[in-house]
Amino acid sequence: MLRFILLGIVAFSGFYLWSVFPVHHGPGELAPNKPDIERIGWEKPFSFKTTTIIPQRKISGEVRVLEKKRYFFDGKAQYSPVDILVGWKAMSDERNIDHIRFKLEDRYFDLGYSKPPIPLNEVFEQINLWHIMASTEEIDKKVKGLREGNIIQIEGFVVDVEFEDKYPWKSELKKRNNQYLNNTIVWVTDLYVR
Repeated sequence: MLRFILLGIVAFSGFYLWSVFPVHHGPGELAPNKPDIERIGWEKPFSFKTTTIIPQRKISGEVRVLEKKRYFFDGKAQYSPVDILVGWKAMSDERNIDHIRFKLEDRYFDLGYSKPPIPLNEVFEQINLWHIMASTEEIDKKVKGLREGNIIQIEGFVVDVEFEDKYPWKSELKKRNNQYLNNTIVWVTDLYVR
């Protein structure tokens, strides 16, 4: 019996380590274009769990996952259990991102570096933090299975979220004081992972 318990622990540990181990692609830009964020005509708000989702922009593109954070206990975890920091252009190239340390915490991100591989303003122009809301259970499973280094093709909407008993959660649609965007809520309607 003890042998089966140990075997189960080893199998679970192996799966967990595989699921958090980064995906390496080698040098080169793997997501060469900035995601498209387009204005939309009036899109009807819709209900999701106990919230109202208000589409603001249409989003599509290919990006690299630089960092991922899974939330279990914060107030928004039941709606958006995963945040991903994504990069494109030079920030999808391992030659650059290997020199930067990314950290996600409390729905914000931070980064550290000794000497940035490209100018800092370009770093911030080529990354964004996405709070992911999955439109289907299948997409939810894919999102929860994302690993650092995955290249994803995504389609959906940049949205605002209205709660019944809390302040609304809004996406930033413009940069503040020439700073980077750090609060983009993405309602994902299609996701391809490689």
